[in-house]
Amino acid sequence: MGRVGVAAIGAVAGATVMTKPAAAANWRCCNLALPNNFCSTNSSGQYVCPSGYSMKVWQCCSGSAPYQRKYACGECTKGGDCSSGPFICSAGWTVNANGC
Repeated sequence: MGRVGVAAIGAVAGATVMTKPAAAANWRCCNLALPNNFCSTNSSGQYVCPSGYSMKVWQCCSGSAPYQRKYACGECTKGGDCSSGPFICSAGWTVNANGC
């Protein structure tokens, strides 16, 4: 199972598989494939991918100085990178709340 650390983000489990990223509303600057379907977490607060999927992670920066924040973004996918599906759930958390 893939695991990714989490700051303080709520998570909701889901089972919808999507093959193309959503263009509509999204979480922060992440451009997640499934922005309304966050992965479940384990007892340590780490995001967990279902069996057969692995977490692909990238970072993005949002806002303008002095209010910039760096975020980590993730997708549980069977694809080889963060832009290849099929996707089953997404993840996102703050990496740096005080800058990029």
